[in-house]
Amino acid sequence: MTDGPRGEQRPAGSGAILSILAVACAGFLAWQLIGSDGRWTRPAHSETTNDALQTTEDAFIAGDVTPLSAKVSGLIKSVPVKDFQPVKKGDLVAEIDPSDYDAALAQAQANVVSAKANLANLANQKAAQRSLVRQAQAGIDAAQADLERFNLEEKRQRELLKSSDIGTTQRVEQAVNSAKRSSAQMVLSSAQLDQQKTILASLDTVQVQLEAQVRAAEAVATGAQNNLNSTRILSPADGIVGQRQVRPGQFVSVGSPVITVVSLPDIWVIANLKETQMTNVRSGQPARITVDAFPDLKVTGHVESWAPGTGKIFAPQAPDTATGNLTKVVQRVPVKIALDQNPAFGTLVRPGMSVKATIDTEGAPNATAATFDPPATSTR
Repeated sequence: MTDGPRGEQRPAGSGAILSILAVACAGFLAWQLIGSDGRWTRPAHSETTNDALQTTEDAFIAGDVTPLSAKVSGLIKSVPVKDFQPVKKGDLVAEIDPSDYDAALAQAQANVVSAKANLANLANQKAAQRSLVRQAQAGIDAAQADLERFNLEEKRQRELLKSSDIGTTQRVEQAVNSAKRSSAQMVLSSAQLDQQKTILASLDTVQVQLEAQVRAAEAVATGAQNNLNSTRILSPADGIVGQRQVRPGQFVSVGSPVITVVSLPDIWVIANLKETQMTNVRSGQPARITVDAFPDLKVTGHVESWAPGTGKIFAPQAPDTATGNLTKVVQRVPVKIALDQNPAFGTLVRPGMSVKATIDTEGAPNATAATFDPPATSTR
């Protein structure tokens, strides 16, 4: 049997070469894809030394935790919430027996009414006093008129006494005495007018005092109303309550803890990065969060801000390195990472949970940050 023409034969190794080339191209593409996505997915140590990605295991979920305390003392009337129950802003979480505060408010309101009544009565007194002032002024006017009339009568009687037999000394004396009485009456009326004006001025001072008493009574009534309102302890925000620390019938004093409200789903992450990791960290850079309790949960966010100092600065007792031998320890800086909204917040993820935070320092330009100039090299 003879072979076919030599030009129609296919090289024996060509198929293998093509297969190898296809596998190599696929591998190269896969390497490119994995390399680009590996910024977030490739394994990392607890704190990476990669210039672009800064990762730390020293991070946790944070949120607003508000302990509620009693503002007034009394017996707990009711605690309508259960442990770890979701609540809305304004929901009643505990109530103190308001009976004593109802009575105090009623008494304070009665004092306000009484003070206002005294002030209104003073207004009537001032109106009556103004009438007495006008009466005293009228007495002066009448006495002035009588004085003028008797002075004229005295003058006429003296002229009659000189010019005719009709005038008599007795009539002259009567006119003189009447003029003196009118003059004295005018002086008396003037004194009475001054007295009534003084009394009226004193009533103005009393009015100021009574108005102050009204304001004081109203302030006491406002305080009593506030105390009554404070018997109802309300949730300050949407969230979940902690364990109840009081029960119905229990006496609480001012400042006694009642319950704690955790504001949810408003949470964020505090990542404590080493100071050597902060070189390129800026506000606005993207971050990826892995929650230890839910490793499959994808949480994203961005750097919002960081603390004005390291943890050592805010320690209750900062170490004194001015004396003795210095052992240099790398400090950590708390970085706040704002989280993008996720349905798991408030249902699964809670404040205090441990997380791993990774910040991509090349993921977003920092347009607002100041230019970073590395410090000069020190020999110390």
